[in-house]
This record gives sequence, structure tokens and C-alpha cells, in this order.
Amino acid sequence: MRVITTSLTFFSALLVATHASPALLDLGQLLGEPLAIFVKQPNNQVVTASSGDYEKPTSDSLSIASSSSGSSHPGSSSSKVHGESSSSSHGGPSTWLSSSVDSSSSAPPPPPASSPEAPPPPPPPPPPPPPPVSEGGIPDGQGNKFNTPSGAVRFPWNFGNGDHVIPLTPSSSNGGWAMSPNQQCKPSSWCPYACAPGYYSAQWDPQAVSYNGHGSMNGGLYADGNGRLSKPFPDRPFCAPGMFNARIVNKLSQSVSACQTVYPGNEAMIIPSVAPAGGVAELNIVPNTYWLGTSSQFYVNLAGSSAEQCIWGDDHSPVGNWAPYIFGGGEARDGNTYISVQFNPLYTSMGFKVKDAYNVKIQCTAGNCNFPPGGQCKCEQGQCSVNNGCTVTLPKGAKAEFVLY
Repeated sequence: MRVITTSLTFFSALLVATHASPALLDLGQLLGEPLAIFVKQPNNQVVTASSGDYEKPTSDSLSIASSSSGSSHPGSSSSKVHGESSSSSHGGPSTWLSSSVDSSSSAPPPPPASSPEAPPPPPPPPPPPPPPVSEGGIPDGQGNKFNTPSGAVRFPWNFGNGDHVIPLTPSSSNGGWAMSPNQQCKPSSWCPYACAPGYYSAQWDPQAVSYNGHGSMNGGLYADGNGRLSKPFPDRPFCAPGMFNARIVNKLSQSVSACQTVYPGNEAMIIPSVAPAGGVAELNIVPNTYWLGTSSQFYVNLAGSSAEQCIWGDDHSPVGNWAPYIFGGGEARDGNTYISVQFNPLYTSMGFKVKDAYNVKIQCTAGNCNFPPGGQCKCEQGQCSVNNGCTVTLPKGAKAEFVLY
């Protein structure tokens, strides 16, 4: 049943607008459903009736042919008057209009107005292009603006390359090569380069077969007499992934730099792996296929150090080769990886107090790590768990961390 509440003025206008008989109007037939009509008279009384015959009202009365609210039959006549306050929250008596649908009505409510569909989101931006990879050939500089002194050989890579090569001090005379800042890559010489943490240089002189003799500095690429670079092992990458089974975990409030030596090369500790405060840094632990089966060595600086401290130090500046700790690591021919920690003899011999440095312990994180007698390997408050440092064995599948605390 539909319920209509209206004023007498509006109801009378409805009769005229529909051209209904002045004696009879069935609004239920107009709307197609039974109705209950509430008509507000000028004296603020409300008359209710169901749909039925309506007699034209006089000026001071209103007759509605209706049924009672209990039994609604067209043609029966009854009416009911409801008192109502003259102050209505719905407005004045001549303009008040509201309607609702009875819950018992079988007619469904009108559907809600549909809102326009939102436009589809824009497509995501295309991914950035991958870093340039040399695809086996030696790059031509990749647009770098590094320092190349007259007569020197230009460094082939730029920052962010896909070969995992990292330029070192590119504004110095070395121009990015893994050489001391005052050295240059010259024609008719070997020019080593550095790799990102966790990677090692897979290029060196194939004729270099002595650890300390001729060829021990011949790492990297060869520059012929005209300065043209060649790759000694064309089928190998420039930088190959290391063992990835040992890293630094820095629990200190300042960063710490570990400086790997260039070998084969001038053995300068200039290749940085920086562990930020509360962060980690991968170490390049080389496989047993590395040059002559040698391992990696790292001089680990004091807290608060950065890549800029991976340089030759002296007895007044305990950085680089004067750093407080030395870490080592590499895979042996037996398939095990050996990692170690010790105090740097240069640091202690000059009177620097190792107890003033941070502590270090090796912690196993995967597999079965073999510790020395006592079951631990650490250097704490100036004392190591084993005299002169300690070594931990990592069989296949084992991993460990150098924890700084």
C-alpha cells in the first residue's frame, strides 16, 4: 500500500489536474495500488482514508468515501480525524508533502540512482630500462665523464652498469680503475677493475702463475701499445658472483667499511663494502676457481667509516691497512669455505687500543658451521676467543655472518 500525506490545497489540485469526477476519484486506480490518504485541512486537522470515492469538499468540511483502516473496500464510507500540532518540522500546511511505500506492498522500491562509473586507472609507467650490459664486449665508456689524463686509457664503464663493475675514485688519476688514486692505466699494461660487493673480477693474466713474482699485479684487462683493451677470458663475465655465504651485519649506530685488497693487482685495500648503521653488506668470498686459489682479504675500518676510508693509511690515521680488524674468506680445494677474523697487527703495534673498537663475532645462520674448540669465534673487549684470531669452516650449504656489536 502506498501512503500519501498532503495538504488540502494540493489534494484539490490533484483532482482538477486529473479531470476526475467531482464526486468520485479512485487514486488507487491511478497509481495501480491501494492507497492511504492523509489530507491536512486548514484547521490543522488531518483526515485519513483509503482509496475510494471522493466527494468534492465544501469550504469547511471534507467528505471522503472510504473504508475503515481495518477493512478497506471501495464504496464504503468512513473517515477519521487526527489532531496535529500547528508547528510542523516539515513546513507550512499548504506546502507540506511527503510519501513512502508501505513495507507490506508487493511493489519493489525504485532502484537507487546509479552513479557514473569511475574512469579506469591510467596504465602503470613502463619499467626503467635495464642497466647497460656489455654482452661480452668491452664498453666504450658508456658516456662517463671520468678523469682520463693525457696518455692514460679511459675507464670503459659508467656508474650503474649491468656488469657489476664499480668505478673507484673516478675524479682522480686512476679515473675509475682499481688502482691507487695517483696511478694511471697506461698502454702496454694490465689495468684491474673493481666489482660490486659479493662479486669478484673474473679477468686476469693467464700467464701469471706466481703469488708474489712476475704477473702478481696483472689483474683485469690488458691495454696494448695503442691503448686498446682486450679481455683475457672472452667467455667469462667481467664480474662473477662469489660464494654469497658470508656477510657483515652491523648492529652499531654508525656505518663501517670493509676494504678488499686488489689481488692480483697492487694489493691496495681500495674495494669497498659498506655496512650502514643497523644494516648489512655482502662480502666477496671467492670460489676455489679464483686466481691461483687465493682468498679474499678485507681491512675493516672503525665505526663511522665510509668508502672514502678504503685507502692506504698510516700510523696517524688508522684506516685502510691500519684498520683495527682483518677479515678473510675463500673456498678451498676441499669444497669448504673458510672465514676468519683477527686484530690487525699494524693497529695494535702502534699503540691503538683494540678494546676501544667495536666487538666482532662470527655467527652461523644456515647449515652446520664448524667452530674452533670452545664453540665460538669472536673478538671482544680486546681479546679474541682464540689467540691471534679464529677461523670458522663453512661446508657446502652453510652460511655465516660477521656481526659487529
